[in-house]
Amino acid sequence: MKRNFVFFMLAAIVAAGCSSSEEKTVLNGSAVETSVLLTFSPYEVDAMTRTATSISNYCTHLDVWITDGESTTAVHQSSSDNDFGSLSVTLDKTKTYTLYAVAHKCASDATLADGIVSFPDDKVTHSMFYTTTFSPATTTSLSCEMSRIVAMFRMETTDAVPAECRKIRFTISDVFDRWSVTAGGTHQVNRVSTVSITSTANDGTVAISIYAIATDAQTLHTVTAEALNESDDVIQSRVFENVPLRNGYKTTYRGTFFTDTDMTMTFTVADWNEYETVNF
Repeated sequence: MKRNFVFFMLAAIVAAGCSSSEEKTVLNGSAVETSVLLTFSPYEVDAMTRTATSISNYCTHLDVWITDGESTTAVHQSSSDNDFGSLSVTLDKTKTYTLYAVAHKCASDATLADGIVSFPDDKVTHSMFYTTTFSPATTTSLSCEMSRIVAMFRMETTDAVPAECRKIRFTISDVFDRWSVTAGGTHQVNRVSTVSITSTANDGTVAISIYAIATDAQTLHTVTAEALNESDDVIQSRVFENVPLRNGYKTTYRGTFFTDTDMTMTFTVADWNEYETVNF
């Protein structure tokens, strides 16, 4: 059965004697403070089983912002941190807070400004997002599912990569590379991603996945794939029209890429989170 990766955040009030290994961030000085432990853990779901695994298996950075409407505290973690995926914050029980969290695989921290999450160099990777508003006075635990905010386009070649091909450059039309915490994808661009060919399958074929922020409803895009040599000259290209993309969905195109042949393509919706492979 297809496996879905579900990300949960568990928040619980912890006693005053927290271990010294916990990361504690004080947001407000107050006589009514309480300590809240936030733990981000992905769960691998297969059939009827659910097994907790480390968040480091799926992302390299976790960025959390907590605001009371007047001030905002940011906590940034990377997979090299010993306590990656959990943090302890001290909150004022008389206030209401809004939490924003994004998990991703960029090389450094994401930023939040004026309600817009930006990734380093506007590079979009496998990314998830979660937001909620809560009061520490009434909420002692939270079970929150992080949602994917990107669509995946995957190209699988059925012919071998020629020796002169060093990279494949993809251009996806009319997608986004930033995320509004209230409105979703923003800053529309024709996104360009260049992937170096560092390894191939035993038969010389290659499979490449790239990500872009789309919308929660299906939209159609033009994807141009260009094989480049060492001098970045184009040695082969394909243009895929009307490619369906949707946040949380994977679109796969499979076929001969480096050899010119007639292409036939079909598209159907397999289920709620994956499109069937398109043969070209």
